Amino acid sequence: MSRDPYEILPGALLISDAHCSVRRPQLLSLLRAVDDGRLAAPQLILMGDIFDLLFGQIRVTHRMNAETVALLQAICRKIPVLYFEGNHDYNLQKLFPRATVVPLAAQPLACRCGKVRLLLAHGDFNQPLRYRIYTALIRNPAVLHLLGALNRLTGNAIIGKLENYLAKKDDCYVIPGYEALVTRHLDGLDLSGTEVFIEGHYHQGKTYEVHGVRYFNPSAFACNLHYAIVTYDRNGFTLRERPWKDGA
Repeated sequence: MSRDPYEILPGALLISDAHCSVRRPQLLSLLRAVDDGRLAAPQLILMGDIFDLLFGQIRVTHRMNAETVALLQAICRKIPVLYFEGNHDYNLQKLFPRATVVPLAAQPLACRCGKVRLLLAHGDFNQPLRYRIYTALIRNPAVLHLLGALNRLTGNAIIGKLENYLAKKDDCYVIPGYEALVTRHLDGLDLSGTEVFIEGHYHQGKTYEVHGVRYFNPSAFACNLHYAIVTYDRNGFTLRERPWKDGA
């Protein structure tokens, strides 16, 4: 966690789990609105899994998402962008050099909004050992370069198979007993001084009080096209979800 909290700006626009792909291009219209000022925001916060497949060392994933990547790069030149790497999009600092990219190893990230102390993360931290070993391997640049080479040799078979698999996933799934899962998930985490915890990954769109902290799991944009606006005023901090309508 960062020793110097990252500043979250009131009015910031927050997007989680958009899983943008050729089959799910709806994020493009929202980003165009941010880029041209129709959707005003002083800051953009991306909570991870913004893309279904985007890996720093596998160039075909850059080409698959070229328009969205270019839009984000343009937005990064206009407003601060905080990008939490997810389990579908990682090793991205070179792709988005003007953004503050937060890898899994640096999550949760200590932030502040006014006087409120927050922790933010994509959500796939503090997982079982098997998952931690897998994530370390799959983020290794040498492993990704090898996978990219194998994908080219097989005529894009590896990435194509992943695309087909992910296209069948239900982005609106419900996790039974999610509040209990969150409580266990945050067990052992140093929450001293923390008032708000925000994470994506789980697609549940829920808010709870957990271990004395206000917990937010924003809705997955891929499920219901909801984004959130950071609100900080005399009533304190909250996230206000809003539906995105193309052309709004």
